[in-house]
Amino acid sequence: MDDFELFLSRCRALTVASVPACLGVMVFFFKEEGWHFSLLLGCVLPPIAAYLGIRGKRDIRGGLAAAGLALAVVALPLTLVLARFEGA
Repeated sequence: MDDFELFLSRCRALTVASVPACLGVMVFFFKEEGWHFSLLLGCVLPPIAAYLGIRGKRDIRGGLAAAGLALAVVALPLTLVLARFEGA
């Protein structure tokens, strides 16, 4: 049971930490390249991931926490790939 609690705690911490990281990258890209619609993902996905991570920890639901962690991990690369396609 301790491993599961550790997993939920780490999911919560990583999903919450993804919000300022993605917002910082988004601000950097606004200054460097201007607005892209793909950067909207950097503004929307991390808060959703953080909500799922916090909710998964509070309700003790591993699948919800894992979904939040997956969204947090995928948000930044997905934003960068879509920005690359928009720039081409």
